[in-house]
Amino acid sequence: MKFLALIIGLSFFSAIIVGVSPKQANASSISRESHNRFNPLSYPSYSSLYSIGQIHQLTDKQALICPIAHYISCIKQLPARVSAQLPLRQSVSQSLGLKTAMVMPVVDQDIAGIVVINDKLPVINQSVALNGQAYQFNLEQQTQLTLWHELGHLENISLQESHLLLPLTPYQHEWLADYYLAWRLAHESGSVSLIWQQLHRRNIAVMNTTGNIGHWSSPQLLWLLNRYEVDDIIAFEQYADFIADAYPHAPQINDTEMDEISSLMQRTFGRGAVQALPHYMFWQQQRLIEVLHPTLVHLMGAELANAWLIQQFSEAEKVISTDE
Repeated sequence: MKFLALIIGLSFFSAIIVGVSPKQANASSISRESHNRFNPLSYPSYSSLYSIGQIHQLTDKQALICPIAHYISCIKQLPARVSAQLPLRQSVSQSLGLKTAMVMPVVDQDIAGIVVINDKLPVINQSVALNGQAYQFNLEQQTQLTLWHELGHLENISLQESHLLLPLTPYQHEWLADYYLAWRLAHESGSVSLIWQQLHRRNIAVMNTTGNIGHWSSPQLLWLLNRYEVDDIIAFEQYADFIADAYPHAPQINDTEMDEISSLMQRTFGRGAVQALPHYMFWQQQRLIEVLHPTLVHLMGAELANAWLIQQFSEAEKVISTDE
């Protein structure tokens, strides 16, 4: 049987930590004050958690999280009607490669799908070169964030099944998975700081390789961060209610616009970009500047970031002055 495989994330790191769902947290004795502290030491170790796989409770269904090394023994936990839908280990391993993880949805009333993860060390930073200078961006809790992103794919597929979401493009699947991540982070940490980290990480990834633009959720994350305070997100106890409020208003980027933005990104950050062309694709510059600006300021500082943007884009000075 054919299966839908969604390949997610950067190479060489894996999502190895499972958190507690908001529904489970509400049922526990953990107080809101202690629950809002994002403490990595509260999660089980890799070896104990993923020896044969872990069942994770989603809103309406369950997901099985398996390391690729234990794929065969892991899927034996599933009912035969579900495991019969999954491919052989060799096929999964080839599809996974050196990427972070692979999500395989299944058709079942109780099981949403399986998340297969790589047995790799987590990435702790990213780097990008601007004006001949290398800038490093440190990542915190990125393994956990990646897992929640992937589980978000399964949550959103379930919402499609219940007709709360219309059919989605691959790009919409990606940024909506980051919306689930943002909702989880608000509930689990009581903070938006790691939502900003995800925005910066997506920006840096596409600065380095325009091929990552299919995962470029930064425009939608920036809109979310400008629209909602953390308490606003927490007020949505159910993810479906949050999406019902956010999705109709979130920025949509069609294929033509994405091609133009990708071309502008390639001309700005690609290896062949040796001379600035400040008027190139000027009609897409405002959107790109608004999304990249917070990340560039974080990396370079406001003065250098603004000067660099003005050098690259004819629309930058107007956009920056409006923001200030």
